[in-house]
Amino acid sequence: MKQKKTVLVLTDDMPWGHRSIAKAIYGYLRTREKEDGYKVIYREIKANTGPGGDVYTFLYRYLPQGNRMAHVLSRKKFARELLEEASIINLPRLKNEVEKLKPDLIISTYFFHSHSLARWRKKENKKFGLWTVVADPWTINPISFVKEADLNLVYDRVAFNEGLNYGLEKDQMMITGWWIRQEMYKNYNYAESRKKLGFDDDRPVIFLGGGSLGTNSLTKVLPSLLMVDKKVGLVINTGVDKLAFNLVEQYRKMFERIRKDGMVKIVNMGWIDNMAEVLSACDIVFGKAGPNFLFDVVAVGKPFVAMTHIGGQEDGNIDLIKKKKLGWIREKNGEILNFLFEFLENPVYFEKKFAEEIELEGEKNEKTLPMIGEMVKKILW
Repeated sequence: MKQKKTVLVLTDDMPWGHRSIAKAIYGYLRTREKEDGYKVIYREIKANTGPGGDVYTFLYRYLPQGNRMAHVLSRKKFARELLEEASIINLPRLKNEVEKLKPDLIISTYFFHSHSLARWRKKENKKFGLWTVVADPWTINPISFVKEADLNLVYDRVAFNEGLNYGLEKDQMMITGWWIRQEMYKNYNYAESRKKLGFDDDRPVIFLGGGSLGTNSLTKVLPSLLMVDKKVGLVINTGVDKLAFNLVEQYRKMFERIRKDGMVKIVNMGWIDNMAEVLSACDIVFGKAGPNFLFDVVAVGKPFVAMTHIGGQEDGNIDLIKKKKLGWIREKNGEILNFLFEFLENPVYFEKKFAEEIELEGEKNEKTLPMIGEMVKKILW
């Protein structure tokens, strides 16, 4: 009997976009295991980045524009040299797992792991295939590309051209679209999903937050809610940030004591497991313009209002939203407040304005995972 080939889908253990992408790819490949004749394994392995992860998390949550300088510096030659040295320190945990599982193909969604594996494979002439995911759409840090990998999976032609500029060959990249978990495309009943969240009337519901690590952009909206004089529901998402969750909870209790008219109803949520269903119950999304959250919102067919983004790293996401007409950019406090009131005056207009463009983008990304599945089957057999 022919022995099954093994695919290892690998990521870091942090609850950010890299993990979401890994789960999307793994989840789809699992559905193809029997028919395509391979075995797929998923692993989250904590990266040894020293204090780098803590610094990134702090900037992500509280000083998103402060990341711009770090992004610029990371393009310098010395940054790549530091990355290469750090990849040696990061290798032991990866090495142990790979030697135990002996995969034929590794799909790594975290660039740091990809660099470590590429360096090890070259040095010791290891025989596994290596694909890496370039997990930013339009503003791509050079270190996200891995020249030593067999394949760099990229979102679109913009990312492909960036790869060429950084020295990759055409056959080292594959344009796939964005990597969305299949459950994001499930059609939930709008009315039933709203009732589960406690909304049993026809008021518009706004999803506010996004970003798995949390974001301080919530403070741009919360104070203005006292001025709202129309019925509205808010689903507030704080990710894994417990401080932000507690802040919102205190605000919600204070708000209900001050405003007893029921015009504004706040549902405070931390980490959300059933994101597709929750987003399906909402009419518009205000959030941080991270690519995974943005494309999740697109997958459920909702318009996006970018309240903030990580400087440097996510600048391209702002351009993408504008050029692809996926929503609006309102990052200043006054802009957000004005847009909120404009939306409440005519929610149907804003819900429909970019509906066609959002649907087209969602349909394109829905083809991503099947494309990867076909490529995996071709490579293995």
